[in-house]
Amino acid sequence: MVSPAELKAQGMELFQADLLEAAAAKFAAAAEAFEALGDRGNAAEMRNNLCVTHLAAKNWAAALAAVRGTPEVFQSLGDRLRQAQALSNLAAAHAGAGDVPRAADLYQQAIEIFTELGEHENRAACWKALSALQLKQGQQLQALASMQAGLEHTPQLSPREQMLKGMIDRAMHLLKKG
Repeated sequence: MVSPAELKAQGMELFQADLLEAAAAKFAAAAEAFEALGDRGNAAEMRNNLCVTHLAAKNWAAALAAVRGTPEVFQSLGDRLRQAQALSNLAAAHAGAGDVPRAADLYQQAIEIFTELGEHENRAACWKALSALQLKQGQQLQALASMQAGLEHTPQLSPREQMLKGMIDRAMHLLKKG
């Protein structure tokens, strides 16, 4: 019999090989196995991995179903980092499914927790995702400010991000002057 940890490892290998359907099956089996052992934290983590796999496949309904309820599990366990990661995954699933206001709210919740934890890279990713959603909502100034915050907290900017940061910094400077 394969252990839950082995199922998780197999799922990770399959995900990295871009074999999404097979990875999803392993993560689902691992979630069930951890749940059967009473290990709610690892079961919820596997459901988040399953969500990420469905996000990669653009299967929004399955991603939502996989991640639903996991932020609350992590909150009940006092695991703030995994709670914030689950909120971010839930936000991405809602964004993909077209529920932009709900996704924006969830990203903001994740950003608050990542800020408390000093998680710069995760927070930066959420700011950038939130910026894209704000653009979709016609909130250009908020989107600029969110992207600026995301770039400020990105440890290593690509040349494209450096250029974008310079342009946003100049635009924000002009807005403050005018």
